[in-house]
Amino acid sequence: MKHSVTPRRFVHGSLVAIAFLALAGNALTASAGIKCWTNKDGFRECGDRLPPEYAQGGHEEISGSGVKVKVTSRAKTPEELEEAKRLAAHKAEQDRIARVQAAKQLAHDQVLLQTFTTEEDLLLARDGKLAVIESRIKLAQNRVAKMETNLEQLKAQAAQQERAGRTVAADLQQRIAKVRKRIQSHLGYIENRRSDQDEIRQQFKIDQQRFRDLKSGRVQPGEVVDETPPEVSAQVGLEQQ
Repeated sequence: MKHSVTPRRFVHGSLVAIAFLALAGNALTASAGIKCWTNKDGFRECGDRLPPEYAQGGHEEISGSGVKVKVTSRAKTPEELEEAKRLAAHKAEQDRIARVQAAKQLAHDQVLLQTFTTEEDLLLARDGKLAVIESRIKLAQNRVAKMETNLEQLKAQAAQQERAGRTVAADLQQRIAKVRKRIQSHLGYIENRRSDQDEIRQQFKIDQQRFRDLKSGRVQPGEVVDETPPEVSAQVGLEQQ
């Protein structure tokens, strides 16, 4: 009676193949990982596949050894997408404004540094501009004084006609109204020029501090600074008085 004997080489090869398949299976399982999500009731669930109804929700992927390997955020709602778009547009606009401000600041700084050597030069320039406007104001004031004298004369004529029992002549009334209108126009002009002087003083106060900061290296040309410290502004104001 003959017995069949399995060759040792065949047995060894079969065991190796089985072990290889087992390892491969474990590797596939480990690489596939486990997915965890939160269900509609708020409880955490895990499985090898993510249910379709939770595909848009956030979930985690955990390896076979329990290590978190990936986190997927939930899909944004249309409202959230629209808000993100709005915020991005707002940031882009703010960046554009910042670039424009920096360009303007750089141009202004270059004018300061190329035009003036010392702070005294700045003050002389300021005083020169104020003096030009002051001369225009004085000229307008002289005209107002003459017109007021003329107005008093016209009003005296009108009063004389009234005392004589007559109605004030129409042409005289028109002349009085015209002179009054011109006086008001000149007074408005003077008020506007006074406002111009105030703006010049304020701008030169800012320019003087900016010039000082540029010369000292506290700021660089084109650097935009939010505001001047109050104590510095007060000091500059005192120096200009």
